[in-house]
Amino acid sequence: MNSKKMELLAPVGSKESFITAIRAGADAVYVGVPNFNARVSAANINEFDLQVLINHAHEKNVKVFLALNTLVKHEEINDVVKSISYISRLRPDAVIVQDLGVASIIAKYYPELELHASTQMAVHNRMGVDFLAKHGFRRAILARELTFSELKTIVKGSPLPIEIFCHGALCFSLSGMCLFSSFIGGLSGNRGRCTQPCRRLWQNGGEKGYLFSPRDLELAEHINKLKQIGVASLKIEGRMRSSEYVYKTVKAYRLLIDAPENDFAETLKEARKILAEDAAREKTTALFSGRDRALFEPQKAQCLGNSVGTITAINNGVLSITAGNGAQIAVGDRLRLSNPATDTTISFKIKECASVGAVYNIPFEKADKFSTGNPVYKTVDSATDQQNIEAEIDAMYRDFASKRGAGLRKGHTLDQTYTSLISNIWKEAKKAGSRARNADTLWVRFDNAEWLNILPMAGNMRYVFYLTKENLHSATEAMTDPPAEARRGGAQAAELPPFIGQRDIELYRQAIDAMIARGVTRWALNNISQFEFFNDKAVELTAGHLLYTWNAYTAAFFSGLGVKFVTASWEDDFLNIRKMCGPGLAKSMVVYLYGFAPVARSRYLTREMLEDSKISGLAPANDTRKFSAQPAFFPVFESEIGLLIPEKPIGIFTGLRKLKEIGVENFGIDLSYIRPDKKTWQAIYAAYSAGENPINTAKFNFKTCVA
Repeated sequence: MNSKKMELLAPVGSKESFITAIRAGADAVYVGVPNFNARVSAANINEFDLQVLINHAHEKNVKVFLALNTLVKHEEINDVVKSISYISRLRPDAVIVQDLGVASIIAKYYPELELHASTQMAVHNRMGVDFLAKHGFRRAILARELTFSELKTIVKGSPLPIEIFCHGALCFSLSGMCLFSSFIGGLSGNRGRCTQPCRRLWQNGGEKGYLFSPRDLELAEHINKLKQIGVASLKIEGRMRSSEYVYKTVKAYRLLIDAPENDFAETLKEARKILAEDAAREKTTALFSGRDRALFEPQKAQCLGNSVGTITAINNGVLSITAGNGAQIAVGDRLRLSNPATDTTISFKIKECASVGAVYNIPFEKADKFSTGNPVYKTVDSATDQQNIEAEIDAMYRDFASKRGAGLRKGHTLDQTYTSLISNIWKEAKKAGSRARNADTLWVRFDNAEWLNILPMAGNMRYVFYLTKENLHSATEAMTDPPAEARRGGAQAAELPPFIGQRDIELYRQAIDAMIARGVTRWALNNISQFEFFNDKAVELTAGHLLYTWNAYTAAFFSGLGVKFVTASWEDDFLNIRKMCGPGLAKSMVVYLYGFAPVARSRYLTREMLEDSKISGLAPANDTRKFSAQPAFFPVFESEIGLLIPEKPIGIFTGLRKLKEIGVENFGIDLSYIRPDKKTWQAIYAAYSAGENPINTAKFNFKTCVA
């Protein structure tokens, strides 16, 4: 058994959940930094509250980690630095970060702040952990989609403490690789505004259901195994959930972590009784110990809450709910109603309630949105809700006021000193740009070697072969054929996929080394781990779509690693691209104007799940969650990962003129997921040359600022 004590890390989205986390025995809590965290709609914690909470936690010997784990636009950097300057004076125990530009500012100007790498960085193999250790991070939070075998390999001899999620909601997509919400409605999960399209209703052929809504994670029975391999911290997901949920989950895992090995079986029984009342979804171990075939149950909405019954009548705004299995309902409870037919869920607190036996009559102003037979869930039980929370919160604030004295410790403001990170990197390019434009370069990306027999010889083109496990052999052969290189005329490059599992590292390493030996020296990367493939190698690097360069500070970080070009994210918008070009980045930026951009990548999706070739959204056109009406996607399977590809490709050729005006010279056309065909290429290239969008394309967020 590992001798180091395993940390229990609890979610805090409200003052109430902060109190209950400490009451239940959390070693540490994580709280979102206002406006810049992955749960921006979590309740009511402002900057002053952070002072009080951190002070109180430290008095209780509880650590506080602040989550600043979103992608940050270029014009937001000033506000982010103000927040960093403020929170540095609060002495949090760590800051959880996703954006590498933000991380570079903290590492250079606020070295007193310990850096933890967010799960949104998609660290999924040992190379990713090694990279973080070299660049100032003190902890790695791994992706949630890993197996026990993968975890064991990553943790053994790791240069950093490893944190994993042990309980709570699972995303359908791989951590940090989801554009689903952004594509459908412009609200980005990478910026803390996910509208949870995976929880909505979808149709696949004749099957209608919640196709992408997984159960919640629960690793309670595996705590001893995680101790043995040396996992440093167990993290509970749930900053959007109730204080009751936080109390029950923390209490259960506290029991399990503290249980002697010979008493673990009995403790597990006790913990499971507590977790059975966590008012959450049904549970799964996901991929931890093998694929869970019941991870998705399309006919179940997988709503939060404990099932208490069904709606049996609706009369004049009054719901009649028949409780089952001895469940009871009372004033003060919080219920969640679900109407699967319209994909509607609403939660509310009961103010009035009359009962006759097992039938409860409850006035509800939105009763007309539901039907008889709809399921009802309880998310907060007034009878077991934590007592005296408000009194303890008031006492905490009074105590802080009495001890505050001179207030915050003296800190430092940067007066924009941090701008030196980018001040001279593209200085020469900026000067050159003011004098004359270079000729445009067209990057043509593809995943099928047959495109090489179709694409023209052109010196202004760069051919980018997107590598997968399926095409790795054919790509290696095609790209290391000197006659083919001469025939194509343009420069050639290879691009790595965003997920390379631990067991596939050597497979890709061998292919990369073989290609480099044969002259392929231009490489596009899509995960921080992939820099480790190119240590001490003479190559030209490009940061791909999924290295998320949303500000010039991230671009500057990559520049320090030898990156020559950065790719604008598929979900970015023109205004942000223009802002990034201000420091002179324009000539180093690649903007793809056409392609089928995967909106989600999932290790949970299997071919057996989706037998039809098209998946359609079923939300009503007046959906208030900003979903576009009736979106449709096709499933594609590559490298053992399931992808959702939009029915319509992105087409923003009409943006060419505006992009050229701000100095961009590198543009892209992505032919991945398109059957090689000469006429198809000619039509796409003609549209590019004319600056006109092909029919049936989507602009994504290019003209609309992504939130």
